[in-house]
Amino acid sequence: MSNILKRFSFIIICLGIFFNTCQPVFAQKKYADEYEQAGDKAMKKGDYQQALDYYMLGRKFVKQNLSLMYKCGEACLSMHDYDKAEYWYQKVLIENDTMNINEAFPLLYLHLAQSSISNGNIIQAQSFLNTCLMDCNDINIRKQCKAELERIDWIIDNEKPLNFTIKNLGNNINNETSQLNTFTIRDSILFFTTPEYKTKTKDNQTYYTDIYNQIYYSFIDEDYYTPAKKLEWGNINKKGTNCSDFFFDSVTATAYFTYSKEKNNKTITNIYYSTFSNGKWSKPQIFKPTYHKDYSSSHPVIARNNGECIMYFASDRIGGFGNMDIWYVDMIKENSLPVNLGNTINTAGNEITPFYLESEEELYFSSDTHKGFGGFDIFRSVGWKERWTQIENLMQPINSSANDTYPFITDSDNEGYFTSNRPTENNSENKTCCNDLYKFSSNLPDEPTMVSIEKKMNKFNPAFDLPVALYFHNDSPDAGSEKPVTDLSYTDCYKLYNSLTNQYKAVRTKGLDDSVAKNEIMYIDNFINDKLKKGYEKLNEICEYLYSKLQEGNNVTVQIRGYCSSLFETNYNYNLAERRINSVENYIKQWNNGVLKEYMETDAEDNLKKLEIEHLAIGKLQSTSPNPTNLEEKRRSVYLQQSMNERRIEIKVIQIRDNKAFSVD
Repeated sequence: MSNILKRFSFIIICLGIFFNTCQPVFAQKKYADEYEQAGDKAMKKGDYQQALDYYMLGRKFVKQNLSLMYKCGEACLSMHDYDKAEYWYQKVLIENDTMNINEAFPLLYLHLAQSSISNGNIIQAQSFLNTCLMDCNDINIRKQCKAELERIDWIIDNEKPLNFTIKNLGNNINNETSQLNTFTIRDSILFFTTPEYKTKTKDNQTYYTDIYNQIYYSFIDEDYYTPAKKLEWGNINKKGTNCSDFFFDSVTATAYFTYSKEKNNKTITNIYYSTFSNGKWSKPQIFKPTYHKDYSSSHPVIARNNGECIMYFASDRIGGFGNMDIWYVDMIKENSLPVNLGNTINTAGNEITPFYLESEEELYFSSDTHKGFGGFDIFRSVGWKERWTQIENLMQPINSSANDTYPFITDSDNEGYFTSNRPTENNSENKTCCNDLYKFSSNLPDEPTMVSIEKKMNKFNPAFDLPVALYFHNDSPDAGSEKPVTDLSYTDCYKLYNSLTNQYKAVRTKGLDDSVAKNEIMYIDNFINDKLKKGYEKLNEICEYLYSKLQEGNNVTVQIRGYCSSLFETNYNYNLAERRINSVENYIKQWNNGVLKEYMETDAEDNLKKLEIEHLAIGKLQSTSPNPTNLEEKRRSVYLQQSMNERRIEIKVIQIRDNKAFSVD
């Protein structure tokens, strides 16, 4: 299920717009314009799902309206549905024949690149940003493009994940809606935020109303979390009010939290508190030192150091460096005013969700502007009040290309919780719509031990799993090369192909009605998930299998066959097939910091390799896909199902050299 929505007003308005696809062309344009205007109004109100619904209805009248496609992308981007945003932006480019794109949609390439980064597609993002810089004259857009290119360079230099395990807290805590803001007491009770709502069903459509965030809790038993229950401490949870950002100060037995309300089409959030005394909770009171009637204050955390006590919090009040900044207020001095933490922490963007680890004097927070992997990343700095060391990104796998927020550290900086909207199985329609809660801990060995590999051995069985197919984008790797070798590994080829998912969808749905386009989109999704991604995962399992057999003292031969589609000449395709095999060979050499490489080198005693890779380049000899002569047809043939399935290598045989071979022919 995607974002929880209020949609009754949407249906009423739609009934007021005459819907008849048999109307003349000028009438069709009129109805499309009316839906577009209704969508624009919904966007201004911040109701992005309703806006998208209007834009999609407008497309039923004028399907090749580039403005509607672009606005579909803008609505999806605002909902953090980066995958669909990238698709709609790609469709604008693919469907356009004559329009000057930069003039019509100045932010298109920038927003397309930002969506791609949030999808983890930095290769594509680089290309979009460079294209924008070639044609864009807007200074502010150019500055943003250059900043995003610097971010991409940083991502490329820092892609290797640290040795942390990441665990989703599971269905007792997480569901198809958004969960936020972890806080634990003695690692035995978990507090967090989750929405409550009412549902109604009409014509097989589920509608959601009365949606409000509330504080829930769960008991912790090591890695098990009991089914969540609503917090009933006094009146902290208030009916008909969004309640969030829970923090409990055990020294003063005071709970801090936030209430939010709408004011002039803007959500205003303020910090409240309630104290436990004489067996009961006091009535929630607004925390006056952070209050401002026109600006939000949120994410409170109490911190103590050398006799001082302060509250760190996030706010968009005036006097900051950007939108949301992190501030502090003295909890001891009377009439204390909020103080900004300074530009080491705060930027022109957004800094939110602070947490202070007193034992290490470390501030943890999230930022969407400091260099990171996309969206919000979690950062750390040592200091107090306004004096801070250079910030440090917590890196992958804690941070991702999605939004990673609400850090909460337990007893040490090696374990804690955070919130992320990275894709999960709970979110099928909008992969990044909703937040889940995660736990991290640093308990991974630097290199795989035989015990850990033996535990994984049941993943790959050559007798049942061969052949394993790995797929490639057109003319990949090293497009245009005449050489039979490449410096790239299959990881590079896989990332390129995966990054082109929405381009494939946009090309294959060009000129189609949305109802027909769904089938094409479904085919691409199935190909990427069932063939491309599963093949890549299986390659890692094959390397684990090879490593275990070589550690046992066996000699191993792996036969790899390379195939191509019909495009290009026979000799070129033979070398292309060789490059594809070579890219897989490079992957095997580089796997797990190169532990297999020594086995692929010639043994001085018997002049044989412990791990032999046999190449069999088939090229296009078995291809049945078309090879058109027309340039446009040739370009479109790249995206045909036949071509996609033919551009592959197959690991057909794995032979343990006691003449025991596993193969499929």
